[in-house]
Amino acid sequence: MVRLRQSQWFQPDMARPVISVVIPTRDRCTILRLTLEALARQEGVDGTFEVIVVDDGSTDGTLEMLRTSDFSTFDLRSVPLEHGGPARARNWGISEATAERILLLGDDMIPAPGNLNIHLAASGEPERGVLGMIEWDPEHEITDVMRFLAPEGPQFWFKGLEEGSLVPTTSLVSANLSAPRRWFLEEPFDESFTEACMEDTELGYRWWRRGWVIRFRPGAVCHHRHSYRSIEPFLERQRRAGRWTRLAVWQHPALFATLVARPVALAPLLAARTGLRFLGGRGRRDDVWDLHCRWKFVTGFVRG
Repeated sequence: MVRLRQSQWFQPDMARPVISVVIPTRDRCTILRLTLEALARQEGVDGTFEVIVVDDGSTDGTLEMLRTSDFSTFDLRSVPLEHGGPARARNWGISEATAERILLLGDDMIPAPGNLNIHLAASGEPERGVLGMIEWDPEHEITDVMRFLAPEGPQFWFKGLEEGSLVPTTSLVSANLSAPRRWFLEEPFDESFTEACMEDTELGYRWWRRGWVIRFRPGAVCHHRHSYRSIEPFLERQRRAGRWTRLAVWQHPALFATLVARPVALAPLLAARTGLRFLGGRGRRDDVWDLHCRWKFVTGFVRG
């Protein structure tokens, strides 16, 4: 397991920022800029904060954009790396952070104005993690496929979560997640996961074994700026998720029941229900998409 080094920047004094925002990125210069601008518009933050962007081998001018950007409301630092995946990038960013609390954002997750303030409120309870809400960006068209995928679908699953709910491992995503820096130092991301698939689920499982609590705060909203006009691109993502689930289950066999056995066992029942609905003239595309997603996941898991 990777152990993060203590940053040379870490200064235990009163001048430290109240929160460190860590963003891994690769070849998303334009959307990353919008995310940084949204951070500059945060409201109600009592104190200074820093933003650390870890460039995971971009070739689209991301580093130059970061070098020439100046945001007066926060300290911006960039960490250039050779491509190694978001888990490694996050670990590097966290090791450079100076605040006692870390907020992880995706480069295409545009935070609403009060996002940081809600994450910061958890600082009064230092031994608690916070997962915020992820919604589709309302400034762009939200297609039927996107409505199927989230917020109660195979991409983001927030169904049943309310204010203060305990977040299960299967719902944990590192795109709008804050926690004490100490957690990340003691249980960092596993860099064996070199794609953005299952690395946050595996991390959440280790945190759960340590008894570390993560609560859901729906007011801490991020708007996900990503478009799906068909299900096919996501099916490829599901195949990769199945492949990386193999690694998670190999490391933690107890995850097999939750991540593999349960969704596979439900598939025949869902297929039968879908068939009956179509025979009765009540067929839904969502049911077909769901079966395709499950099949691609199983294919990835079996074939590796």
